[in-house]
Amino acid sequence: MTIRQVMTKNPAFCAPSSSAQTAALVMQQKDTGILPVTEDAFSRKLVGVVTDRDLCLTVLVRGRDPAHVWVQECMTRDPVTCHLDEEVGAALRRMREHQVRRIPVVDEAGNLQGIVSLADLVRQRVISSAELFDTLEKICEPALEKPPKPAITLAA
Repeated sequence: MTIRQVMTKNPAFCAPSSSAQTAALVMQQKDTGILPVTEDAFSRKLVGVVTDRDLCLTVLVRGRDPAHVWVQECMTRDPVTCHLDEEVGAALRRMREHQVRRIPVVDEAGNLQGIVSLADLVRQRVISSAELFDTLEKICEPALEKPPKPAITLAA
């Protein structure tokens, strides 16, 4: 089965110049924890992704005003992607390798077409319970190769 057949089509997205507050509101309205980031509000060219976790770690933990923090400060640039006509197995391998649950789907020109999530694959019943278990186990492993981020101290 191909990604095109199981992906969420036309996902909500934002631009790098969007505020963190706007991104969070869109996530709330669309009940999602990830937003693809496109070049601007009129383009579908994927330049990154921003997650609810990114917003928490960049804005909330540091006590910043989400109305004055731009998505470009929080987003992951050059995210892992997959293409419309790839097999579902390719997305699963990338999820395991990069420890992510959701991957933007792009066309040959790098334009956003959808997003495929582990939940999509489960709902469509296109992966076995063993594949699901193996993928979740790998995603949940501590990412030891990443250097720890410096601790943030809060002023008293």
